[in-house]
Amino acid sequence: MTFSPLIEQCLALPRTVKRGIALVIDIILCVLTVWFAFYLRLGEWVNPGHLWWNPLSALAAAIFISIPVFIVSGLYRNIFRYSGLPVLLTLMRAIGVYGLIYAGLFTVVGFSGVPRTIGLIQPLLLLLAIGASRILGAFYLGGAYRHKLGRKVAPKVLIYGAGSTGRQLANALASSNQMRVIGFLDDDVRLVGNNLNGNRIYPATDLPKLLKRLDVSDVLLALPSISRKRRNEIISFIRSCKVHVRTLPSVIDLAKGKIALSDIRELDIEDLLGRDTVPPNQELLRKNIANKVILVTGAGGSIGSELCRQILQQKPTKLILLEQGEFNLYRLHQELLQILANDLSIDVELIPVLASVRDENRIRQVLALYHPQTIFHAAAYKHVPLVESNPIEAIENNVFGTMVMAKLAAEYQVENFTLIST
Repeated sequence: MTFSPLIEQCLALPRTVKRGIALVIDIILCVLTVWFAFYLRLGEWVNPGHLWWNPLSALAAAIFISIPVFIVSGLYRNIFRYSGLPVLLTLMRAIGVYGLIYAGLFTVVGFSGVPRTIGLIQPLLLLLAIGASRILGAFYLGGAYRHKLGRKVAPKVLIYGAGSTGRQLANALASSNQMRVIGFLDDDVRLVGNNLNGNRIYPATDLPKLLKRLDVSDVLLALPSISRKRRNEIISFIRSCKVHVRTLPSVIDLAKGKIALSDIRELDIEDLLGRDTVPPNQELLRKNIANKVILVTGAGGSIGSELCRQILQQKPTKLILLEQGEFNLYRLHQELLQILANDLSIDVELIPVLASVRDENRIRQVLALYHPQTIFHAAAYKHVPLVESNPIEAIENNVFGTMVMAKLAAEYQVENFTLIST
């Protein structure tokens, strides 16, 4: 919903003025509904001036009965932008009282020149008209108010980079309450001092001063095409200013579409590397996996499960999932089965094995039965606070469990043994 200046001005009016506007609207709706009721009854439009023919005519009575009833019913004490079911129930009760009085006058008693059915038709029309006005008021004013309130409480951010990417990011944030852009930072002196999307472009060196003056909570890095060295320099500078920094994907990732809010992400380890990431060598990955029997210990853990997902893509003949936790093993097994169901080009036999690496007899059985050619040993307790609180269990699992696996791997002549974590 666009937040128009007219709606903003309406929200800024004093409450008494807003109630007066609502009262005037209701009077206008009384006039229109009486006029339309005559049209529905007679099949032709009546001259509005003729509706005032009698002091107790349909039009005068509609106004002088409805407004006092509405005031007494508390209809104007409601905040219209929050209009909902309670307000509509109040309106129905007020219209009900009004309708009884109005129908009593014009349908039961009757007045010359006013068809008796007017007393029944007009209250129904008035209910629909005023109900619609309250719903529209809640929709437009309430939505605008929530948008305005959200913009006020949203964290204030600066965008580092006043180029096309920064402009797209600002446009994406303009219609959201998640963040509020209050300015841009840029190193280009030709841009500094200008306005972009209504926001000032500041020199990047002014960041420490702007943080205090503008109450900035985040800096969004919108420089996808700069070199990694320069990117790291900028990130180091921003972090030295003690402010939260977020970034966008590389220019390659953004080439296929416009910037979206979902593209904003936290810094990861790759952003802090002093070099470009080294892509994995697929030949090396396949060398000890493809067409082989693979055993992964600790398969249900965070590292082991990701290993299994990657190994599956290299198409071994069998993948043995060894895990001592039943639920973790079940969850991983079901996930990998789903991957196989979705990709028929991968033909791998999954073998879930519930066992502990400390159980030498059980591990001996597994190796003797399946004869794995490569073992990835990822079964280790590695959450430091827990390990510090349970040192004996950690030693038995991490040290003696590794010893069992290494000794039996040598005994059963396993071709490759990779120690993942200790």
